[in-house]
Amino acid sequence: MELDPQVAGSLRERASSSGAPQRHTPLDTARLAYDEAASAMDPTPPSSVQALELSVPSGDDVVRARLYVPARAEGPSGLVVWFHGGGWVQGSLESHDPGLRRLSASSAARVLAVDYRLAPEHRFPAGLDDAVAAFCWAVAHADQLGADPERIAIGGDSAGATLATVAALECARRAERPCLQVLCYPSLGPELMTESHHDFAEGFGLTADDMAYFYEQYLPAGQNHADPRVSPLLTPDLHEAPAAVVAIAGFDVLRDEGLAYVGLLESSGVDVELLDEPSLVHGFLRQGGMDAPRRAIERLGERTAEKLR
Repeated sequence: MELDPQVAGSLRERASSSGAPQRHTPLDTARLAYDEAASAMDPTPPSSVQALELSVPSGDDVVRARLYVPARAEGPSGLVVWFHGGGWVQGSLESHDPGLRRLSASSAARVLAVDYRLAPEHRFPAGLDDAVAAFCWAVAHADQLGADPERIAIGGDSAGATLATVAALECARRAERPCLQVLCYPSLGPELMTESHHDFAEGFGLTADDMAYFYEQYLPAGQNHADPRVSPLLTPDLHEAPAAVVAIAGFDVLRDEGLAYVGLLESSGVDVELLDEPSLVHGFLRQGGMDAPRRAIERLGERTAEKLR
C-alpha cells in the first residue's frame, strides 16, 4: 500500500516549513503550534455537534473537560471518555477539538475530552491518575452527562491511548469497568524497537526521536520501564481488559506496537477489532481536512457505534 497522495503532500509541506526538532523547540512554542495546527488540518468539522465546558475533579484538584453531544444522540447515549495525544507534553482540548467533533458525529455517541495534566511539569503518574479519576467521575455522573451508565467507553489517541489502556485495566478491576476501549495508534512502551520504529523513524510526521524525547519528559528519573503502567505490552494478564477497537496507521513508528497489543488482547480472550489504515500516518484523527483521514475517522466512529449498541 502506498502513502495517500494528500497525506504525502502534507508531509512535504510540513518538511519544507518545519523548524527545529521537537526536543530542540521550546515547550511553550511547541504546545502553541500543536494547538494552532488543529484548525489548519481540519478547518470545517461538523457543526451539528454541541460542545459543553466542564470541570472534572481529580484528587484535590480539577481538570478541564469538554463534552461533545452529537445531534443524533437519542436519550441516554453511549459515551466515550477520551484522552488526547501529544506525547504527554502537549495537546489540549483545542488541539483535538475538530477530530473529536467528527468522532462524536460519526459514532452518534457523546465524547468527554479530558484535559489531563502534562509533563514535564506533572510527570507520570499524574496524567494517568487524572485519566482514572475522570473515567470514574463520568460513570458516577452518567445521568448528568446524558449517558447510559452501561455504555461508557474509554479511549484515546497516541499518548492518550496509552493512558486509556492502563486506565481501562485499573477501572475494570473496580465497579467502574469500561464497556469498551477505543485506541488510536497507542504507544505501549519506551524500550520497544520494532520494525515500524525503524522503517518510519523519520519523514512521516512523528519520528523515533520524538518518541524518545516524549518518554524522557513523561517519566521521572529512575522510573521502572517494566512497570505495566508505563509499558502496557508487559501487562502479565489482560483477561480483565474490556473489549477493544484498535486503529493503526500503516506509515507510523507506532504501527507494530498497536498490532502487538491486538495480538496480546486476542491471546487473553478479549474481543478486539483491528482497524488498519495502511495509507495513513500517525495522527490521522487530527487530519480530517483530508479525504482519507476523514474516512478513517468515520470508520472508527462507525465501529465505535456498533460496539456501543
